[in-house]
Amino acid sequence: MTSPHRSNAEAVAELYDSFSEFHARVCDSNLHLGYWANEQDHSTFQAATEHLTALMVERLAPQTGQRVLDIGCGIGQPAFHLAGGHAVEVLGVSVSRCQIEHASTRARTVCLADRVHFELADAQCLPYSDASFDAGWFLESLIHMPDKPRALREAARVLRPGARLAIADMFHEPGCDWSAPHPLVTAVPLDAYEPLLAGEGFEILDLTDVTPHIRVPEPVRRRLRSMMLEHRAEWVDVAGEQVVAALLDPEVDTFYTPGLGYVLITARRC
Repeated sequence: MTSPHRSNAEAVAELYDSFSEFHARVCDSNLHLGYWANEQDHSTFQAATEHLTALMVERLAPQTGQRVLDIGCGIGQPAFHLAGGHAVEVLGVSVSRCQIEHASTRARTVCLADRVHFELADAQCLPYSDASFDAGWFLESLIHMPDKPRALREAARVLRPGARLAIADMFHEPGCDWSAPHPLVTAVPLDAYEPLLAGEGFEILDLTDVTPHIRVPEPVRRRLRSMMLEHRAEWVDVAGEQVVAALLDPEVDTFYTPGLGYVLITARRC
């Protein structure tokens, strides 16, 4: 019998196998949300996603020669951003074979294959030795892991004592669990993170609710709708007619989900 954990990992892998290459080709190589500084910031979605990655790099505070684990690496853009600005080695892991293949090809294309590598691995059962990494992050990947203590316990195991862990994650407001109807994501309330991390061997250094900054400005939404119209048939293949129709409706802010919050966390392995 397939375990609930294995079933979830396989379903997430299937989702990203079908979605990642198309997203990178027509939209952006980052598979996470963007960060806009204020209401006057109308940066492109691509620029905003890079901004969020930069904030995660700041929280990681990478040092020369460190070995960093990117847990849920997507097709590699955050890892390339990190390694492009710092003399570190990055290992990205994902349950999606297509993502790993795509990221490995891109590593060669951007001339970072000597320091950035990608492997097929499950974050909840990492195939690495204890204390074998100097830093790590979950960049919008913890949301896909229903057994969050297990994922954090594995991260703590492979990180050396004193190592930094950066997290970007979606949470739910009290009494408004937007993730409940979605089979592949599991959100927790904001006040759950401190005991969750402490219970698995981490000390929180900073926890910042950045929810207002991930709201997509209307000018950016217009540009995204225009892009979706240009590739409508492919979007329908990936997301379905009902979802695409809602995304294209200018009267509905389908980029906003009631009760959805977004947090950036810096923690240290005890």
